[in-house]
Amino acid sequence: MGGDGIADRPSQTRRSARRDRALATLMGSAALLAAASASAEEPRGDETGGAEEPPDEDEPPARDESDAAPARAGFTLEDDWDRLWIRLFARTGKPDPDGPLLQRFHEPMGPRYQLDMHTQSYPMSSEKRWAQQATGARLWVRSLDEMDLANRLELRTEIETWEDGYVRMQYDQMQDWTTDQRFLRFEVGHRDIAGAGVDAALRAYPRFEKNDSDIEAIVRYRRPGVGQARLRVGALDPFINATFTVVRGAEEAPDEFVWQLDPPLAVSLDLRTERVAGVRAEVYGGAVVPQQRRHRFPDAPEDDHLRRREALLGGGLVEWAAARFPLAIGASALGVRAQMDWEYLERADDLSVGETTVSARAYALSRPLDTLRAEGWVGRTTRPETRSGTLTIDSERADREWLWSLRVLWMPARVGLDVQYLGNHRRVEGPPFLPLGGTGNRLGTRMMLMLGSDFWTSFGTAWALDSESGPYDRAGMTLIYAPQ
Repeated sequence: MGGDGIADRPSQTRRSARRDRALATLMGSAALLAAASASAEEPRGDETGGAEEPPDEDEPPARDESDAAPARAGFTLEDDWDRLWIRLFARTGKPDPDGPLLQRFHEPMGPRYQLDMHTQSYPMSSEKRWAQQATGARLWVRSLDEMDLANRLELRTEIETWEDGYVRMQYDQMQDWTTDQRFLRFEVGHRDIAGAGVDAALRAYPRFEKNDSDIEAIVRYRRPGVGQARLRVGALDPFINATFTVVRGAEEAPDEFVWQLDPPLAVSLDLRTERVAGVRAEVYGGAVVPQQRRHRFPDAPEDDHLRRREALLGGGLVEWAAARFPLAIGASALGVRAQMDWEYLERADDLSVGETTVSARAYALSRPLDTLRAEGWVGRTTRPETRSGTLTIDSERADREWLWSLRVLWMPARVGLDVQYLGNHRRVEGPPFLPLGGTGNRLGTRMMLMLGSDFWTSFGTAWALDSESGPYDRAGMTLIYAPQ
């Protein structure tokens, strides 16, 4: 039973296979994106502030993206919220599929891991536009060590069907030392039902293991000039009972039978306001409803147990944008509390794991020139964890970290420069005893290229400012395809 620990680090063969799969996927995606951009029109400006060519006299004036800055540019928590939601949904793709819900610590993580995850991050000022993007693609790749590449790939497309109806498909891949997830979303929806400003959709998350597939119902209400509210009701692994009912009489029965004892529901509500007097806000709240499963092992009844899980999560953002000069200042916070319990029926080996992550950030975004963007933020994250059980020494983890960043993106034409200073200070006490504490400072230097009107890429190297082993701190790349 793997619920009491984290799986061992993959062997060199498995890690090499994972790296090869990641490289093949990313190279194929890059080729597709390059092909898409080859037929695109000339650049007319992008999220990094590229120069805009004048419209043809015979054509109507092109919409200046800077005029839409209050509506599209800026930061949003939507992607962070969605990744947290998926982390709770997905059982596979974590170090231990039978372990706790979050599983934030895993070998070979070290003190530079958080800097690695932020070095290749997308510009904050592009997040709001990406959240509204129906069709597009983006990815980042970051070298973690001599053997492993961290990467994230997102592909999405939308097809208009009947009047006000649509079909949306999205592929999301995330691979690092705590995650190896590849999942597909398939969504069918209808906008503005009966002209009431109400959208409705059904979303499915099919996975190779049927009993890890999920479904979700979404209802959204929009009111122009005010904002929107969205309700999501998800069913986590809703096909478990049906799957194990079918295989119960099979000639080759599985070693483990699982049965849902409670409705496997998760609920989320988020609110977003339009900008009023320069201020806009986002509020998020959700829960994995307390639920219990029975796990039965016909050939090892001493392993029979009940497994309970539940979670609460929430977040919010407030942002103010100046009316007469190019500056936006904001603050955001996101938190989750997850609980997982194992109660064995024939032996004393119960276990309870509580995981909490709370992150807060203050940020400033500016575009003083059409060709220049600047971003800065300071963040604080805590990651406490408690473990208790009949055969486990009760433990409590304290994990506190400060992170800060200053980034400048300069795109005078097709070629530009992205320079970022990153730093962190982390203090860790308690298990698991991984070398995560310490202070780090890093400088990232990247070249940016516009490969089409909607296709932007950057690649470069990071430099450790306080490393005794030398300044070179590995390389990475980023691609964003966001058609307007």
